[in-house]
Amino acid sequence: MDDLRPLLAFAAVLEHGSMNAAAQVLGMSPSAVSQHISRLEKLHGVKLLHRSTRHLAPTDAGSALGEHCRRLLASVQDARLTLTNLKTDIAGEVRLAAPTGMADAAVFQQALRRIRREHPAIRLALYFDEALADLRDGSIDIALRGGAHALDAPDLVARHLADWRWHIYAAPAYLHDAPAITHPADLAAHTWIYYELPRGELRRNGEHHLLNIEGGLYCNRLAAVRRLCVAGLGLALLADGEAADAVADGSLRVVLPDWTLPPLAIYAVTPHRVQAGRVAAVLHILRESFTEKNPV
Repeated sequence: MDDLRPLLAFAAVLEHGSMNAAAQVLGMSPSAVSQHISRLEKLHGVKLLHRSTRHLAPTDAGSALGEHCRRLLASVQDARLTLTNLKTDIAGEVRLAAPTGMADAAVFQQALRRIRREHPAIRLALYFDEALADLRDGSIDIALRGGAHALDAPDLVARHLADWRWHIYAAPAYLHDAPAITHPADLAAHTWIYYELPRGELRRNGEHHLLNIEGGLYCNRLAAVRRLCVAGLGLALLADGEAADAVADGSLRVVLPDWTLPPLAIYAVTPHRVQAGRVAAVLHILRESFTEKNPV
C-alpha cells in the first residue's frame, strides 16, 4: 500500500485508546486521525471500530488488522531509533523498573556500578515496585521481570538475563532456636515470611514433595521478606541471585540444600527491539553482569 499513514493511525488508536490520544502521539489533529480510519474502512469495505461517545473498541476485523498494524508501527519506531542512534552520544536518562528484591541482588548492584563507571553521562532513574511496569506509555525504558509474566505481552521484547534457583533460607539465629528441618514435611511447622505464599514442587533425586505453606508473616514488598529473614524472624523462599551475598557473609543459610525447585528466569524487557544508544548500553551491561554472575 502506497500510503501507510492510515495503518499507522489505526495502530496508534488501538495502542492509546482514543482518537485524541493517538492524534497527540502522531502530531496530527483528531479529525485527521478519524479521516484516516474512515478511509481504511471505506477503501476495504469493512468496519474496524465500534465507536461511542466514551469508548472505542475494535471489531473482529479491526482486531485482525490491528496485529499487523502494531508490528508496522513497531518497525517504524525501530527505524527512527536506528537513525537517532547514528547521531546520539551515550548520554541522558535511562528509566529502569524492577521488583524491590532486585535492589539486594549483588549482580544488579555490580551492574549499576559498571554503568556509573563506564558511562558517566548516563543518568539512571530506578523505579522499584512489585507491580509490572507499563512499558507502552513510554515512561519506562527497561523493566526487569521474573518468570512467565515477562513474556505476557507479545508486543514487548524480553531478553533473557539469567536463571536463578529458588531456595528456602533462614538466619542462623532462627535455625538455632527452631525445630530441626531434615525433610520438607518439617517446613509446615515453621514460621514463614512471604510476599506470595510459598508454592512449588521440591525435588531430590526421585523424591517429590509439594511445598504448600498456608500462612505466616505477609510483606507487601519483596525486599522486606529478605531483610526480615536475615533478622531471624522466619523462613523465606528467595531466589539465590538476591540472597547470594547474605549467604556469603553468613547472615543467611540455605535450608534443605539437596532439595530443588524450578528456576526463575530473569528478563530485561523493552517496548522495542531497537534501542536508543544509552538504553542499549545499559542493556549490554545488564546482560554481561547477570551472565557472568549467574548463580545457577
